[in-house]
Amino acid sequence: MSRAAAVALVVILMMAPPLLTANSFLLHLGITMLLWTLLGASWNLLGGFAGQVSFGHATFFGVGAYATMLLYLRLGLAPWYGLALGGLAAMLVSLPIGLICFRLRGPYFSLSTLAVAEIVRLVALNWEALTNGPVGLLITGLPSVALGGRVINWESKLPFYCVIAALAALAMAATRQLSRARLGAYLVAIREDEDAAEAIGIDTVRAKVLTLALSAFFTGLGGGFYGFYYRYVDPDAVFPIALSVEMVFIAVVGGLSTVVGPVIGAVFLTSIGELFRERFQVGHLIFYGLFMMLAIRYLPEGIWGSLRRALAGRPRAEPWRS
Repeated sequence: MSRAAAVALVVILMMAPPLLTANSFLLHLGITMLLWTLLGASWNLLGGFAGQVSFGHATFFGVGAYATMLLYLRLGLAPWYGLALGGLAAMLVSLPIGLICFRLRGPYFSLSTLAVAEIVRLVALNWEALTNGPVGLLITGLPSVALGGRVINWESKLPFYCVIAALAALAMAATRQLSRARLGAYLVAIREDEDAAEAIGIDTVRAKVLTLALSAFFTGLGGGFYGFYYRYVDPDAVFPIALSVEMVFIAVVGGLSTVVGPVIGAVFLTSIGELFRERFQVGHLIFYGLFMMLAIRYLPEGIWGSLRRALAGRPRAEPWRS
């Protein structure tokens, strides 16, 4: 099966569940998987292609969520418009963060993103005039909208499923386009040897900042959808470090710098999370960590990358390095 056919098959499978079932729980599970697919694909743009391991992507998720909610609550702008503006707000926030943090490399960069995420969370927690502090923001109802002569029922899961499926497919399309673009080649060169990339004339900081902005935009879309779907946000829900770590898990387990990998990582880890969450509550993160270690040790290319290698009969690659 060619790569394009595999991507087309995955997109069809993503769109199929609403045609097969109307069960609310199953659709909610599908929405959760697609949201994680969007976030994993967003992180993969920077972490997978450029090898820049960010532990601060929750910052962009939270900014997107709060921007979407505030635009609706303060200005009356409908959430479907606020989603895009939330993504743009996250992109704007990412620019100064990238210009500062990309002066550092390796673990120092990762730690700097971690510090930024915690600073932004504390600002959101204490800036009560804007964010309502720990109380958070709540939407009690969504404005009605008609599509094709029919009023959308926001109490149903179906419209949310369609929205998040479209956003996840858009993120995957961006990943595919990046892998074919000159910027994608620059990022791979940076990942393999940043000094050599600079030596041949690549502006590494510019390439990384542009990619971070693109990654932040899609992460902000995910945050906006979160607020739109759950109708409630607070700093501990949308800015936690654990959120950034789960994005890393999904991309690594599914397959770094691949289009389909985040889908597989999201389905796999969300299923494990649902299986163990009831018994262990937040203890499912232990199993995330366990599978992360197993994936790095035995599947350094992730599930999808290893499957492609096995089907092509290629030898196993060296473990991925940051």
